[in-house]
Order: sequence, then structure tokens, then C-alpha cells
Amino acid sequence: MKKIILILAISLCLFALITTISLFYVSRKTNRSFLYFPATIYSALRQNETSDKLNIMILGLDRRNDWLEKTETTDTVIFSQVDFPQNKISLFTFPRDLWSYFTNSKINQIYPLSLSKTNDEEKYAYISSNFSLIFGQPIDRVLILSTNDLKVLADILGGVDIFLENSFKDEKYPNEAYIQNPESGAPVYKTIEFNAGWVHLDSSNITEFVRSRKSADTAVNGGTDLGRIERQQQLINALIDKLRGTLTQRPQLVFNLYNFWQSLENNFTDTEIIAYALKYGFNLKNMSIIRYPISTGENPETDLIYHPLKFINSQWVFIPQDKDYSRLQQYISKSLLPL
Repeated sequence: MKKIILILAISLCLFALITTISLFYVSRKTNRSFLYFPATIYSALRQNETSDKLNIMILGLDRRNDWLEKTETTDTVIFSQVDFPQNKISLFTFPRDLWSYFTNSKINQIYPLSLSKTNDEEKYAYISSNFSLIFGQPIDRVLILSTNDLKVLADILGGVDIFLENSFKDEKYPNEAYIQNPESGAPVYKTIEFNAGWVHLDSSNITEFVRSRKSADTAVNGGTDLGRIERQQQLINALIDKLRGTLTQRPQLVFNLYNFWQSLENNFTDTEIIAYALKYGFNLKNMSIIRYPISTGENPETDLIYHPLKFINSQWVFIPQDKDYSRLQQYISKSLLPL
């Protein structure tokens, strides 16, 4: 009996020692307090309000404050829904020039307009409510990614590979050397080119890949905002796939990814992320990604959003078939039905 008690005591001491060392290690890697994650996990275990579906507004921000441009508008606008029971991630990407009758501006202005709010809660509420009015869906959370964030994530993941159906060449891509020093004699623009086939993207070229829009006059050849949207959708797919593989095959990178996540502009909490991970994390690798195209053109009879062949408020825009966005909302709702 004494031997059993001794073994149990030694086992408990070893467990306590290993747990303490692990907590110190995690604390050091994440810059969190010693008891932060035990307390957060405990809160997550007690949280019973995780929804089966999570609607996320993803905004891609190309923040510029240089000689060529000063802007905080969003070039990428994606409405996504994670349907956990269906193991489905739905993505709807919209052109930044879609007109919002609620803000009387393009939708790429919704984020800059939110910056006038007094705190983050009001800012995210403003973004969520205005996009919800357009899409007819509640927005649960908002995630904002800058081009620099993409570079950091690509390096953490070791880059991503994308297959290009068509090559594209942009001879009017803003030259970083000129932007940094206009008096250097460097040309204002430079030429970038991506060949058809498999392309490896990392911090050296991912910004050029997602920003270029002047490589051609048509979207199919990689030009215009619509061509850029197609490439951005490909990149989102590739990043999600690479992220899933990384989490299952290289779990040691979880600390790098956590610290990266903490640097992002969003209104998620660690408690809810851990709650979702505990409830649905094992299904992550089974999630399918479905991209739903938004028909865009110049025909109001066939295109959900179209260019009206005139300016609105002196701006080139897309508008919905119905001023109340009803047909666009019906399309989104129908697409989100269970498969």
C-alpha cells in the first residue's frame, strides 16, 4: 500500500512538473501570462453558445500613405460562412466598386468610414451592420488583413503554390523604389510578370500577385478589378488549404500562427476560438471550400451586379439589380442552403 501511495505521489509530482514547464514554455512563446491559457480553456469549456454557423466579413486592406496614393480603402471584400455541421466554407467575393445605398459610397469605403467611431466595438458594429444590410446575412465577426499581413503569413507557412491558367504582365505596377524615394531617379512604375502554370508565392511576390490589376483590359487575362478578384479567391483557397495542412503536419508552428493572429485587426476572442476548436477542430481537414461567383457585368437582366454605364456621385461603380439588393440576397441565401 505504501508503495502504491509513493508511486502515485511521484506520478503527481511529475505531472505537476511537466504541466508547469509546459505552461512556462507556452507563456514565453505567446507572451501571455502563466495562467492565461488554462483560464481561457476553462472559459471555453463552459461556453455553450458556439453557433453551428459563423459568418465572417474578410476585408483586404492595402494601406497606402506615400507619394502615389493615400488611402485606407479595402481592395478585397469577402463574405464567408463556416458551416460546421456541413463541413463547408462558403466564399462570396465582391468587387470593391459595388455601390452601397446605405452609406452612399462604394463598399470599399465602409472600413475607412468605420474609423471615425470612438472605439473598436462601435467600429466593428458599423462594418457588420452595413455589410449585413447589403448581403441580407448577419455578420458575426470581422477580420481585416493588410498586404503586409499576407507576406508574414506566407513566410510562416513556407509560401503557397497556385496554378495560373493564363499568364499576366503588368507594366504599370507602382515601383517601390520610387515610392520610398521619388527623388532617387527610379521610374514611377515597374513591370511585373507571372507565367501560366504553377506559381510559388511568398513574401517576395505575393503583394504583386494580389494587387496587380492593369495587366490587361479583360478579367480573363488577369486585368481589371475582376481579374484581381479571381486571383485573390485562388490565394484564399490556397492559404486555407496550406493552413489546414500546416496545423495537422507541423503543429510546432501553432505558436507562430497564434502570435500572427494576435497582430491582426479582428473582433474574435481567444475564448470563442478555443471553444470552436474544441468542438469542431477535428473536422478541420474535412472542410470543403466552395467559391460562389457573383455574376458581374453590364447587363442588369443577367448580372446580379452591373455597371450602369454612367457615373454615380462622379464615380465609376457597380450597382445591384434591385436597389434593395433583394436578388443578390436571394442568391446568397440559396447558395448557403445545406448541400
